[in-house]
Amino acid sequence: MFHHILFPVDFSERCKQAVPFVKAFAKRYGAKVTLMHVIQIPVGWYGGAEPVYPIMFDVEVMENDARQELVKFYVGHNGAEPQNNVAQTVTHGDPAHAIVQCAEQNGVDLIMMPTHGYGRFRRFLVGSVTARVLHDAHCPVWTAAHAEKDCDGSPECREILCAVDGSEKSIPVIRDAVMLGCELTAKVRLVHAVPYVYPDAGALIAEGPEFYVNGARSQIYDLQRKAGTNLELCIDTGNVSDIVRKAAIHHDADLIVIGRGKVHERFGGLRTHVYAIIRDSPCAVLSV
Repeated sequence: MFHHILFPVDFSERCKQAVPFVKAFAKRYGAKVTLMHVIQIPVGWYGGAEPVYPIMFDVEVMENDARQELVKFYVGHNGAEPQNNVAQTVTHGDPAHAIVQCAEQNGVDLIMMPTHGYGRFRRFLVGSVTARVLHDAHCPVWTAAHAEKDCDGSPECREILCAVDGSEKSIPVIRDAVMLGCELTAKVRLVHAVPYVYPDAGALIAEGPEFYVNGARSQIYDLQRKAGTNLELCIDTGNVSDIVRKAAIHHDADLIVIGRGKVHERFGGLRTHVYAIIRDSPCAVLSV
């Protein structure tokens, strides 16, 4: 499925933790890896309207230093691993825009990057760069869980959880998850969250939760029939990201596969919960 992986590197510890996962995907698919670093010069550093001292940046030197550090960061300081099929690019500007543009111009079919949230509300954030890449990129995006637990799990993938909503937009997502499971020799399960309130049916209490769970189960069965699959389904009522997280923990999932749509578009209920699922996930998430 993946022939060219783009790995944006900011030299952070969380980014370092993602390296084994990038290597595992690259090895599995024999994919080319492009290491990318974007030098971002904050607007405030340019000074005000009347700066006391001019602020100078030698961007060329900064780019050369970054190129030297990129390979060390990925391969290791001892350089023991071969660098075949590993390229690098360094540029400056807006990181999210540069990442998306690089992916589009170079035939990248997978972006792998950790998420970042900072400050006291870190658990409730998806880093702005990651959020914009998720919004604008046209290829699948792999993101490492960024909650309090570090992304220090095994890069091996044995359990895949595919989160689906009730729309037919989930059919290609199911098929992608099954294909991924076949290639990674991993077991694939589906997970679906039945919200407490349906916008067109009133509160769950009116009919009872079983009524809506059974209706949703029948709906997912129909989607699986159209997708040509017969996967085990985990279904429960409640908040989408909570249900996905609980199912991932229960089945010790190594990867969650979700559909991704732009936030301002109506692509089905699940796609409006993408950021929450990524934020709360106990494992890596692949959004397609």
